[in-house]
Amino acid sequence: MSNHKFVFAGDIVCEKQPIFSSGIKELFESAIVKSCNFEAPLKGFGQAIKKTGPHVSQNRDAAKWVKELGFNFFSLANNHINDYGKEALLNTMEQFPKSEIIGVGNEEEAYAMQVRTKDGVSYGFLAYGENGYGALNGDREFGHAWINAKRVNQDILTYKNQVDVLIVQIHAGVELLDVPIPEWKNRYHELIDLGVDVIVAHHPHIVQGIEEYQGKLIAYSLGNFYFDYPANHPQWNTGGVLELNFQDKELKSYNLHIIEKKDQTIELNELEFSRDFVAPLSQKLNSKDYEEYVNQKAVEDWEKHHASYYAKPFNGLSDYSLKKLLKHAKRTLFNRGIDYNLIWHNLFIESNKWLVERAIREKTFGKNQH
Repeated sequence: MSNHKFVFAGDIVCEKQPIFSSGIKELFESAIVKSCNFEAPLKGFGQAIKKTGPHVSQNRDAAKWVKELGFNFFSLANNHINDYGKEALLNTMEQFPKSEIIGVGNEEEAYAMQVRTKDGVSYGFLAYGENGYGALNGDREFGHAWINAKRVNQDILTYKNQVDVLIVQIHAGVELLDVPIPEWKNRYHELIDLGVDVIVAHHPHIVQGIEEYQGKLIAYSLGNFYFDYPANHPQWNTGGVLELNFQDKELKSYNLHIIEKKDQTIELNELEFSRDFVAPLSQKLNSKDYEEYVNQKAVEDWEKHHASYYAKPFNGLSDYSLKKLLKHAKRTLFNRGIDYNLIWHNLFIESNKWLVERAIREKTFGKNQH
């Protein structure tokens, strides 16, 4: 009989060296695979690319630190890994053994499956991100694997025939929303139908629920594990560590442990607290008002962010507050060019596009006329 434990953590960006509490040390020491999403390249290499949104990098010792903590498997398929271009990405990749990174490189490397075999059981690992400035979507030849690339569905079918268990990490979703939007939920279901056994997702920066679909497991967002970046969201420093326990090629049990970053120390909460934290998030996934809730959040996000995102590229206005009028006057005088990067950001990154579509339908037709 074979028994294998894996643990998966969410997003990591280190400016200072992380410290593990005794509880999380014990959890990691009991696992054979310890994986995370290494969210950004190391500082000091490459040049900032042209993009919308922040350029994120991390301490040049960050790779060394996470390896010292016990991590031995790294997903690099995320929206910030290419923020400083190919040189920085290559340098970051070189800090890890080639057999311990997934989801980045040239097309052959990024879409390749890594395999771990233990006691005769073969586990396959893949990593993808949603579209973005580093995605292998036809705009570049080096970057991260794209979850909606044409090849992905056939790859899943092919790879599943080569391993006993197929685990896929996905970096996608709407930031700071506590549920996945239906479009991502449907895509993850499709991947399970194609043969994926476990989906481990991140990117929203906060924890989302877990779901069993067709007897397989989906963790929709592990949130931040250790993210040294300023934010005022109350759950920015709260994340999840997914523990998977396999027995004879089958997932026999799992736990989503809630962790908290306090200064540089990562602390593990009691299992009962974790279950109470995750349960209402999971219940939202299939509640009768799930889609209505998402639509309302889409409208709120439109009014808070996306309306101005669509106005700004053309130096337009989304509302007429004094602050917006002054910013508009400044842009009109000093920046008359069209911001094509922002237009691309709006139209081609799936989460942005799908959320705006929902907001516009809701504002145009209302919930009773979809």
